[in-house]
Amino acid sequence: MSCTLQHKSSNNTSIMRILSSPILRLILCLLTNYVIGAFCTIPPSLPSKNYAQSTQTTLETRGGSKDGDESFEILDEKLAYSGWRTIVQRKVKMRNGKVVDFDLVGVKTGEAAVLVFAFDTKTKTVTLVREYMPASHKVLWGVAAGLIEEKHGHDPYLAAQHELEEECHLTGGEWIPLSNASTAMDKYALTKIHAYLVLDPEPAVNPKPLDEEEDIEIVSGVTIDEIMEYIANGEMNLVGGWGCMLAISKLRELNLI
Repeated sequence: MSCTLQHKSSNNTSIMRILSSPILRLILCLLTNYVIGAFCTIPPSLPSKNYAQSTQTTLETRGGSKDGDESFEILDEKLAYSGWRTIVQRKVKMRNGKVVDFDLVGVKTGEAAVLVFAFDTKTKTVTLVREYMPASHKVLWGVAAGLIEEKHGHDPYLAAQHELEEECHLTGGEWIPLSNASTAMDKYALTKIHAYLVLDPEPAVNPKPLDEEEDIEIVSGVTIDEIMEYIANGEMNLVGGWGCMLAISKLRELNLI
């Protein structure tokens, strides 16, 4: 009997020693916190039913796009600089709840722009321009392009016709939109681009004059292979190269090249 009691006492002493171990107490504490956290943590608050509606209102009142992503809320927006270009400072609440300030570049005279790829179906060649680009301080290849302004009645097609006449001295032809919607020019640019392909435009009799800040040389008879080389060699700006690639893809779809 005494041996049995002594054995039980020895076991109890061993158990107590184990339970009093600092390492075991730490492990038990961590397990306890984990269990409590798993069952008792309050989930992150979900957007209210009126969140989409309130964000839509904010976008409209702050000059944001109605078709913007509603999971990002424009909290504030102000014009920081206004010259030929504009800088808009926009404060946005991100999806993770953080508030971030962005500097966005726009254009004072228009909210969107156009570009035109002029293709001759008989010669299988393109009319491009060589234009001085002040940012790169170089003369680069490009397509007819310009802003959609009030004088165009905010009509992309009319603006594209005017730019083709001004910069390439061409008019008429068969016009084909190259995208289903306007395309954002850049991550931090407010300007959106409408791209067009025009087939077989004709020389304009009395073309519209260039804008006074433009220095443009018209080059006709450019081949598709030459255009691809210009793009690959960095001899054309990004927007012009994007427009050319869209047009070349459409020409292949139409079996014109």
